[in-house]
Amino acid sequence: MGRLDTVIKENRELKDELEKLITLVRENEAKHGGFRIVEYAFLLSGSLAEVTEKPLTYLAEIFDIDKAVLFLNSDILDFERRTDNMADKIFFHPEKVFKYFFLEKRPYSGKDTMNIISEFRVEEQIGSYLIAPITENGKIIAALALFSKDTERFEDSGSMDFVKELSFVVMVALKKLHNTEIIYRQARTDFLTGVYNKMAMGELISAQISRHQRYGKGFYFIMADIDNFKAINDREGHLVGDNILVDICSGFRKNLRASDILGRFGGDEFFIIIPEDEKVNIASICSKLGEVAGEVFEKTGYKGIAGISGGVVAIPKDLPAGTESVEIVKLADSRLYESKNDGKNKFTGI
Repeated sequence: MGRLDTVIKENRELKDELEKLITLVRENEAKHGGFRIVEYAFLLSGSLAEVTEKPLTYLAEIFDIDKAVLFLNSDILDFERRTDNMADKIFFHPEKVFKYFFLEKRPYSGKDTMNIISEFRVEEQIGSYLIAPITENGKIIAALALFSKDTERFEDSGSMDFVKELSFVVMVALKKLHNTEIIYRQARTDFLTGVYNKMAMGELISAQISRHQRYGKGFYFIMADIDNFKAINDREGHLVGDNILVDICSGFRKNLRASDILGRFGGDEFFIIIPEDEKVNIASICSKLGEVAGEVFEKTGYKGIAGISGGVVAIPKDLPAGTESVEIVKLADSRLYESKNDGKNKFTGI
């Protein structure tokens, strides 16, 4: 081969090498840009539902993996939710699950799926995986998991150092969402009893109305208050009265279902929402509420003096679908006062 041919060959090889490097740089730039998009999407998410729709979806698409998942520590991030599985992308587990996985087994990445505990095995076909703890103040609050059907995808975890930086961003985003929910929850919670407050009532009734319109499921709305409560406050003082309110709410909650909603309207007046199903016997529920209140009054020495009266509204039996929440409250309140005027310690509308 002549010198000219050698130079041409070397130039061609150099050109090929440069083109490969340029392609690699462009790919890295694209991934770097994509990584920033994922970070921003996490930080800008306004809800957990949005986290499943955007950043977790972007993460899987941009980095060409089969699934990106968040496992949340339910003992620390106690978000209000109807299920512990949100769109198969966010899963809630108790703290002991995270301690067992990260502090005892510690298999952050690999392709031996036997090392993955059952709570984290959310994909049927896992070729390789990378699971990174998300920590705050030394506590594991969540875990970010990346799954691939490719057995070699996460073989070299060093190539996935970006996950450490991303884990910090996810921690900030989750804490922001959780703190926002705590503030929102506090604004809707009665400071004395811990149940819902009047501010939350309209929203809760509206949610039941929407449920009825969508699924045809009715509900009961109850307004109740304590008979002769003013006499207790005047005689014993407000601290004793407050303790009675706390005890009654505690007793009610223990005897209501998880799906039932209890709130304090104000003073000694409560509201209760009972979603209807085939097991609901509203007369039996009202009788049980009376028994619970009676036990509290007996304990405090007011049995026979104090009682509880209520008014019950059934939707859609008493009011048509589409009725405004204020109309439901008005009818329940008027039935409550019927009970008051008819001898007290009873429920009207059942």
